[in-house]
Amino acid sequence: MADSSNKSPIKDSRVLGVISLALAVVLFLAINVFSETAIKGVQFDLTEKSLYTLSDGTKETLAAVKEPITLRFFSTRQLTESTPGLTAYGERVQELLERYVALSNNLVKLELVDPEPFSPEEDRAVGFGLSGVPITEAGDLGYFGLAATNTTDDTDVIPFLTPQREQFLEYDLTRMINNLANPKKKVIALISGIPVDSDPLKKYKAWALIDQLKQFFEVRPQGLTPKITDDVDLLMIVHPFGLSDGSKYAIDQYVLAGGKAMIFVDPHAEEGARSNQALRLPAGLGSHMPKLFKAWGIKFDRDKVLGDLKAGQRVQAGVDSFGRPIITRYVAWTTYGPENINSSDVTTSQLRLVNFGTPGYFEIEESATTMVEPLITSTEASGPFDAESVRRNPQPAEILKEFKPQNKTYLLAARVSGNVKSAFPDGPPKEESKKDGDEKKDAATPKPHLSESVKPINLIVVADTDFMADLFWVQTQDLFGQQVVVPTANNADFVVNAADNLSGTSSLINLRSRGLSARPFELVQNIQNEAEDKYRAKERSLVKELEDVEKKMQELQNRERAKSAAVLSPEQKAEIAKFRARVLEIRQELRQVQLNLRRDIDSLDARLKVLNIAAVPAAVAILALLVAFVRRNRKRGRAAV
Repeated sequence: MADSSNKSPIKDSRVLGVISLALAVVLFLAINVFSETAIKGVQFDLTEKSLYTLSDGTKETLAAVKEPITLRFFSTRQLTESTPGLTAYGERVQELLERYVALSNNLVKLELVDPEPFSPEEDRAVGFGLSGVPITEAGDLGYFGLAATNTTDDTDVIPFLTPQREQFLEYDLTRMINNLANPKKKVIALISGIPVDSDPLKKYKAWALIDQLKQFFEVRPQGLTPKITDDVDLLMIVHPFGLSDGSKYAIDQYVLAGGKAMIFVDPHAEEGARSNQALRLPAGLGSHMPKLFKAWGIKFDRDKVLGDLKAGQRVQAGVDSFGRPIITRYVAWTTYGPENINSSDVTTSQLRLVNFGTPGYFEIEESATTMVEPLITSTEASGPFDAESVRRNPQPAEILKEFKPQNKTYLLAARVSGNVKSAFPDGPPKEESKKDGDEKKDAATPKPHLSESVKPINLIVVADTDFMADLFWVQTQDLFGQQVVVPTANNADFVVNAADNLSGTSSLINLRSRGLSARPFELVQNIQNEAEDKYRAKERSLVKELEDVEKKMQELQNRERAKSAAVLSPEQKAEIAKFRARVLEIRQELRQVQLNLRRDIDSLDARLKVLNIAAVPAAVAILALLVAFVRRNRKRGRAAV
């Protein structure tokens, strides 16, 4: 008889299982409590560009803070709890602000404020200029913004912390700290032939790029008659198509004396021309400064646009014979990535994507004494063509058809440095009109003429102005009545980086380019370009043949009507029927060609869907089967023993 004290193995295993489950729950809770207290804030950043890891620029900015700065995070609880995603984003913002406080040796203070309706905290939020969002039917407002102050009562605010700018959060916060830690801004003298600071097509608002510059610099618009005072730190010259000799001489002497400058010229300023026309000003043709450029060792042809077959953007170019939009490459609107951007220069090392619109290009003078360092270059599938083809009613499909790449790269942007001679060796140019006596009396004593640079010059030149326009780098979204600017390319980053570098500051450069909303599918773009090259020529020949056949058929019908023929002969009927049959055949072939343009992309799309939808579950299922198989073999082995 079996010993009654022996327990059932099944019962023991059940008890052990219950105990193990209870211990697992206790261990899980203990780990969560421990992590919340001991390792709070520890994160692993697996994003491609480490978007959630504080950059060296942020750490440098916080280390340079000498006076206390107070950050006030206004977050209405009712708003965050009722808005999907805002609670998690609020926690992200708070965690990041707490890290700023820790890295600043407590010179940065953080205040968390819940501005409930009709409370003193709401009055403070309104006083700082934060944007309120309705949270009740009665019109009560909630707030989700940031206000910062320093010891001298300077203020900087983010009116509403929109999640759409999450990838730029660190940049926005560090910019705010930098502005308050360095309240005195460097001065940029803006010399421009187009109204970039007061565009009539934007209700006399500045371009978004100029607004971004104003966050860090004092920008002084001066038209095309510069007054370069001693406190100017940098010249920004944009589309100078009508500069007088006196203005050119002032620029020449400023550069020779050690002044820094950014120069933007263009064979066709598309956006600028439209803005000038709205002001009833000359649209202007190409801009350049040949006399100054020659002295600096570069040359620029204002009547040539640089096209690029590989970098061309896809645009809609009219409609086909079926009324459907024709999507083609516009070789004059181009996009360049890291392979065309200088990664060793501080102004461009962090850029990922830059767009251009009908740009020109620079060449190096044979007699140049300067060093010309490429910053952005074209691909080898590029080449110049006549600017007249884009100045009036450009036809992208026709430009693509006639375009001939030169199998070489061209300079779109460059840094020019070295010692140079004056572009005015004989001294100041003679003015055509003399000033009156009072103006002479009030005029400042002219500085001695410089015939050569007192130290090596440092300039950045760009062969385009349209790349500064909103169209080419930014999207504006409306959020609760507030205009939110979301960059899609690094155009503004490049300009602000260049201004930072030339004026002597660079701590924010590696922050500006860290996140972009545009993530191009390069493989898809390459397939599109290859498909277009393969099928577009066939499409053009079919369209031309279709036009010829329809024209012949129309001529035959018109000829018969002119003869007042009441009845068509059998031969005439057969000829017209033949034409009509050929029209149908051509239309069918054309339809097949246009479908082929999408075939490779649809195939790639299908493969990606299978990979994303089926591959991972299949892998998990296979793993589960392997685990089950191993366990089964182990049980069989034990049973055999």
